[in-house]
Amino acid sequence: MAQEQVRSPVPVFIFMGTCGCGKTTIAAACKKIVNCELIEGDELHPQANVDKMSKDIGRSFAGIPLQDEDRWSWLASIRDTFVQKASHLYEDPKVDENSPHRAVFVTCSALRKAYRDILSAVNSAKVTVTFVYLKGSPELLQSRMAGRSNHFMHENMLKSQLATLEEPDESTENVIVARIDPPTDVIAKNIVNAAKERKLIYID
Repeated sequence: MAQEQVRSPVPVFIFMGTCGCGKTTIAAACKKIVNCELIEGDELHPQANVDKMSKDIGRSFAGIPLQDEDRWSWLASIRDTFVQKASHLYEDPKVDENSPHRAVFVTCSALRKAYRDILSAVNSAKVTVTFVYLKGSPELLQSRMAGRSNHFMHENMLKSQLATLEEPDESTENVIVARIDPPTDVIAKNIVNAAKERKLIYID
């Protein structure tokens, strides 16, 4: 019987942080460099979560922050989705192990360690998970939220998310920390270079 070839696991990068940090924009800029799969975590929210976060309940407050019971199934859905994509890349013999396309990018706030633990609960022989923490000052995040439109998450949700945020510990979690002060293209290059230095992505 032929022995199954052991391949290196497929890297998954989860772009995390509070609302206003630019998860979608920066992940898309990184995708442009690497040309790999991108999964938008917000698109996997059940409609009940979207309705809750976008609900107008008066002049002084719009939107109801999610509770943990709202998040568990959503996080599991994100994880199952990227594991399926990564497993397909792992098992496809036509995909070169050293191809930069052999990666999956994901956007998800992943604010608490417990949420990141759910997202990290994968078969490490086939998939590795690295968080990309997009870090910015509350003032910068607030200014970016104020300039957004056509998004279900209202500006005042930032305060709730900052209170919930447990910043990832670089000594105990697989994380790339990226400041969001520079221009988007610079942030994206910094992230991809950090992934290259860790030998997670192979790209010229």
